[in-house]
Amino acid sequence: MVALVMATIIIPINIASVFVVTRFADSSASWSKVLLDVARNPMVLAAAAAVVLRFMPFGLYPPLNQTLDLVGRAALGMGLLTIGASLRPGDFLAARAALWTSAFLKLVFFPVLMISIALAFGVSGPALDYLALCAAVPTAMNGYLLARQLGGDAPLYASITTLQTALAFFTIPLVLTVVAQLASG
Repeated sequence: MVALVMATIIIPINIASVFVVTRFADSSASWSKVLLDVARNPMVLAAAAAVVLRFMPFGLYPPLNQTLDLVGRAALGMGLLTIGASLRPGDFLAARAALWTSAFLKLVFFPVLMISIALAFGVSGPALDYLALCAAVPTAMNGYLLARQLGGDAPLYASITTLQTALAFFTIPLVLTVVAQLASG
């Protein structure tokens, strides 16, 4: 269920993210440059290729499928190493308000908002658990690469990602406990 939902929202989210970062990182960028950056962004292309391959009547060649699976499993660790290599302790102090505001909005406000909306629409059981878990995870690490590639504030994004990842060790269990309490009545 989560994979199906993610498949439908990853492409529009990445298109919007590339558009916003490209447009605001270089306000003099022409519309053709912005659209070209969106069209050739690796995240957008990879997500579109994955959706197309998913609906093909045949599977990938097994060795290629296994290779892609291994690369995908390594991506999280590689992303963490990339972000960690760019961290500077001073970045945590320089952007304190931005760090804590983003952490509060992503790890507290967003899960509360999503759970409230889900409950209002009658979502319950495992679907509510999945939704809560997806809402409670820290910001995506690919945003760092996007910021770096398109001229955004990559050091700030690295600090935000690191702080949210550390805080998520505490907030995810809290969110899931609250959902379990809500489900039990």
